[in-house]
Amino acid sequence: MNINWYPGHMVTAAKSIREDLKLIDIVVEVLDARIPKSSQNYIIDEMAEGKEKIVVLNKYDMADKIEVSKWKKYFEDKGISVVLTNAQSGDNISKLLDTIKIVGTKIYKKKYENKTIAIKPIFRVLIVGIPNVGKSTLINKISKKNSANVGNRPGVTVRKQWIRVGENVELLDTPGLLWPRLEDGNAGLKLALTGNIKQEILDLEELSAEGVKILIKNERYNLLFKEKYKLSDEDLIKEAHEIVEIIGRKKGCLISGGEVDLEKASKIFLDDFKNGRIGNISLDSIEK
Repeated sequence: MNINWYPGHMVTAAKSIREDLKLIDIVVEVLDARIPKSSQNYIIDEMAEGKEKIVVLNKYDMADKIEVSKWKKYFEDKGISVVLTNAQSGDNISKLLDTIKIVGTKIYKKKYENKTIAIKPIFRVLIVGIPNVGKSTLINKISKKNSANVGNRPGVTVRKQWIRVGENVELLDTPGLLWPRLEDGNAGLKLALTGNIKQEILDLEELSAEGVKILIKNERYNLLFKEKYKLSDEDLIKEAHEIVEIIGRKKGCLISGGEVDLEKASKIFLDDFKNGRIGNISLDSIEK
């Protein structure tokens, strides 16, 4: 599923971020723990080259714990600090703030180690990430107030804003930023299945069928999928669209004549997938 989506406001956001980086000490990139590779914006890496970086693996509670552990080690091996968070519940938010202060203190010690005048550090932090990955919710939890605009749809943050946290941390929220083209069709598929781009712009029946294919190919996820919808072994050897139809029939998605409303069935499946109701699933694995 090839997806190209780079609205004009994202062009403007990218230009703004380049300017903001001149004032920034630390870049915090928020990734979806279920798709750390597919949700990483390599334009941000290029723009923030030379800056200290912290990776936040958000929604880790919905991801495969084995894969999350591998990704954490992957980034740490690159010398990048990693924090696992659940922005909705506030899990590990204090740990993120502590990590920002630790990294910031190191920067200031290096910057002013030969200065004779003591300078009170103010750590200026840029929070970046693709739409709907949880940036604004994360900021609101850190600042303990609704400072950032939050919505349950991709791309709701529409303007940048500085938010003071405590005495020495200033956070800059930015609009969610996708890269210009999603050349990797699998990346677009994974972003859609996890709700990081609008599912409504895609063919829902096709998207749900692709999601089913992913689940039945993985031994662990196959079992989760089977249990969630009470599917039989015979059900799982059918074509993906037929399995979606079976799910729809079990969920009562029927129209006149006893036919299954495939669009409604697809929406139910995709909502379950996006919100982790099928189980802890990761779509990106560390390449060997």
